[in-house]
Amino acid sequence: MTKLKPSARFAALAVAIAGMFALGTDAALAQGQNGRGVGKQSVGVSYYKVTPGKQDEWLALYKKYHKPIVEYGRRYSGGTSKIYAAGNHAPGAPWDFAIISLGPKPGEVVAKPKEKELSRAELIRKLYPDIEDYVRGERARWALTIDHWDERFVELDPNDEPFSVYYPLVTKEAAEAAAKGN
Repeated sequence: MTKLKPSARFAALAVAIAGMFALGTDAALAQGQNGRGVGKQSVGVSYYKVTPGKQDEWLALYKKYHKPIVEYGRRYSGGTSKIYAAGNHAPGAPWDFAIISLGPKPGEVVAKPKEKELSRAELIRKLYPDIEDYVRGERARWALTIDHWDERFVELDPNDEPFSVYYPLVTKEAAEAAAKGN
């Protein structure tokens, strides 16, 4: 076996990386999420890219106008939510902040508040009686947001059969009911 020169190794690496990006198109990444994640804890990540130099301003707006809404939702759904800043600096970093939300663990009983759960619109009007101030704050936060996307992660168990994203995962209860003809 011949040893590649450094320039040839670099070229091979560049081709491999380019190939990975080519495979990263929407068509190549398309998967059927057919009922996976049943009985698993939900995980969601919201990413925010902010105007350079405006991160602290964005955080202040987030804390005042969005965090109370997130906290209210957590009181009713259970789970946790934490905000993170990127820990490294890199050219072209795609995000500045990531908010990671974990749903309640399967079977975990969520103690819900006694008051009626409000719709998002009702909650916003309750939290922010000066609705014009809220609208100004949210407009300012989104004006500082260059990009935003949410990801929902579905846990896969290698012991599931079939181990696939294309076949719907059937719970043991559903499989037993189907076997009995119910």
